Amino acid sequence: MITKINRIKNLGLVFSDFSWDSTVSNFNKFNIIYGWNGSGKTTFSRLFDAIEGVPMKDLEYEIEDDQHIKYKQQENFPKKIRVFNQDYIKNNVRIFEGRANSISILLGEENKELINIIEIDKKVLNGEPGDTTNSGLVSSYDGYIKKKKYKIIEHDRKFTEIARTIGAAIGGNALRDYRKPQAESEFAGMESKIELSDDDLAKFTLVAKQESIPENDTISLKQIEIKNNKEELITFFQSANDKAKIILARKVESEIITRFSENEEISEWVERGINLHKIHSSDVCEYCAQKIPGERIRQLAKHFNNADKEIKNELEELLLNIYKAYTIIKDLQLPDRARLYPVLRDVFDEKRLNFVYKKTKTLKQIGVFIEGIKNKKIKTVEALTLETAIDISDFISSINDVNKIIDAHNKTTLDFERVRDDAINKLKKHYLSTIFDEVKKYKSDILELSNNISSLGIRISGLNKKIFGNMAKISSKHKACDYINKKLETFLGRKELTFVPQSEKEINENGEKIEIINGYNIMRGENPAEHLSEGEKTAIAFVYFVVHLGDENFEIRDGIVVIDDPISSLDSNSLYQAFSFLKNSVKDGFQIFILTHNFDFLKLLMNWRKGSNDNRKKTNYFMIKNVCSGDSRCACIDKMDKELREYESEYHYLFKLLKQLRDSQDGSIEKAYPVPNIARKVWDTFLMFAVPNGKGIYQKIEELKSKGFNSQKMDAIYKFTNDQSHITGSGFDPSLVPETKKVTEEIFEMMKLISLEHFTVLDNATN
Repeated sequence: MITKINRIKNLGLVFSDFSWDSTVSNFNKFNIIYGWNGSGKTTFSRLFDAIEGVPMKDLEYEIEDDQHIKYKQQENFPKKIRVFNQDYIKNNVRIFEGRANSISILLGEENKELINIIEIDKKVLNGEPGDTTNSGLVSSYDGYIKKKKYKIIEHDRKFTEIARTIGAAIGGNALRDYRKPQAESEFAGMESKIELSDDDLAKFTLVAKQESIPENDTISLKQIEIKNNKEELITFFQSANDKAKIILARKVESEIITRFSENEEISEWVERGINLHKIHSSDVCEYCAQKIPGERIRQLAKHFNNADKEIKNELEELLLNIYKAYTIIKDLQLPDRARLYPVLRDVFDEKRLNFVYKKTKTLKQIGVFIEGIKNKKIKTVEALTLETAIDISDFISSINDVNKIIDAHNKTTLDFERVRDDAINKLKKHYLSTIFDEVKKYKSDILELSNNISSLGIRISGLNKKIFGNMAKISSKHKACDYINKKLETFLGRKELTFVPQSEKEINENGEKIEIINGYNIMRGENPAEHLSEGEKTAIAFVYFVVHLGDENFEIRDGIVVIDDPISSLDSNSLYQAFSFLKNSVKDGFQIFILTHNFDFLKLLMNWRKGSNDNRKKTNYFMIKNVCSGDSRCACIDKMDKELREYESEYHYLFKLLKQLRDSQDGSIEKAYPVPNIARKVWDTFLMFAVPNGKGIYQKIEELKSKGFNSQKMDAIYKFTNDQSHITGSGFDPSLVPETKKVTEEIFEMMKLISLEHFTVLDNATN
């Protein structure tokens, strides 16, 4: 059952952009829809033609059923729909040509055994109405279809969601480009789940999202240059340790000058001074300008002898090379962690700390070594021991640890695409594995449902073939023609108009000539029907439709019937016949929509549907209303005004509505638009009461003028109610807005002047 129409686009002018108002009740089994002429009822009925499959250019819609399944244009709706509107009449009953399409109905009074078989088969197909334990094969088939559709939607939703997750995990262009089809394709190649640990998931996520980073140079200790020869630092320090041990152990025979031995700076200063005096051949102290005593010169020479100079030169040379090595180590730096791939940075930080620690320790060790050498320079006459040897093996080990990380980084860069593709592939399989069990279950369920649908479809097809075969034996287009004629006679109260079969001969499969009825001629007596009245046209079309509901191609208990204004142009006597025909033809329908602009017909429908609690529960009431925006008019579906359901006559309702519209005018087209139609109905009804002479409205107004009523106001009322009530979708007469309030006031003024008592009763009743 259709419960609501979520949206409509490009359906005529008034339904060009419609959406369902959530405050309006859903459609029910029976739905009565009221609307004035021109409000969009026929346009709305065409939507159901489109749902049934009639193509309409650019039309878009979305309907929803009681299972919350939504159907859009070009999607098959599971229920058959019959629509009575002007299009139906044009396509089936060509009034002006006096022709109608042929239909066939079942001959219930003949071949009762076959009819019973057909009924049994139909119950197998469609179930027993009201019996929830026997819903029928078609219902089961539809249920499987709905379940399969739901499973497919859920299956697809899983892949849509996981594709978003994978796209986010992979990053880059994949975030935008990775979609459901790729996820489904890659899932199809998986035979089992392949999930990652949390650590691997984090690691591969980093790898997948990162961009390529340039290579870094590995860390290496530069060789030290000694007398034009280059030497590895570890070899140099081993040699330096050995050399220092030997030099520190040597003693120089010397006359000790205590002050010099106790003060290294003074010793170095004096030794340097002796050399300067020799260079400049000076026997006068360059500092105090006094002659240096000979004894002092002899004493200094014994203290700073050749052996002393030799050992100090060796120590100085050793210190120079040690300083070179110290600088090499001190200047050694690691690359910035930002120049490494994120996945390597944490372990790099760990190794960097160890490197810094080992470097600091090594430099401190060299510093102690240097102090020992310096101490020997002032104690050349003593044999000293090397307290701290230099060992850089741990430092070199820390460099190797760092280089392993740099090598891993460089290898990743060299093999970047392969590594990242491998990470991405692992991530895809991981995330697809998270839905593995659910998807396999969906696929299994869908396969099972498909098998059920297939087997049921074969059974249903077979039963339908059997039913149609049996129906062909007991159905007749001749009988349908007779049935239409009986109904038409009942409807019109006379046997003046009849349908006559039109047939032609065809050769059947056995080579025999057979009569084929291809339509009906509409006759008046013995002659083709001409000059049909509007009421006769309506009666012919509606009776044909009612009979058509009983053909073999439509089962009303499982179908939707839409009827648009079946009483247009009928007189009051035929109104009750039309209602009786409609009531009896649709009372067993699966879902019914009836649209009308006629208040009397609306009252008949409402009295019928309010006749029992069951009818009331299964019936909802709506209105098609129009609103205006600029020069455009659009329709909306609203609940029916309570006044329409409460007043006994349309005249009361329209009188009250006209008063409300008069008081609400604000100069806008939206407020002015509905007034002319309502004003015309009120004024026509009033004149019928005030001037009951059977003449037209113009003649009645002329008669009132002759009695002295204001001619100018009468003409204004006539022009307004007659001309402006025929506004179309092409635009609005600019005079509509300023005239509306003025002419409406004049209508009430004329009513009061012509019949004060009548006006007063109406006015009081509608306050």
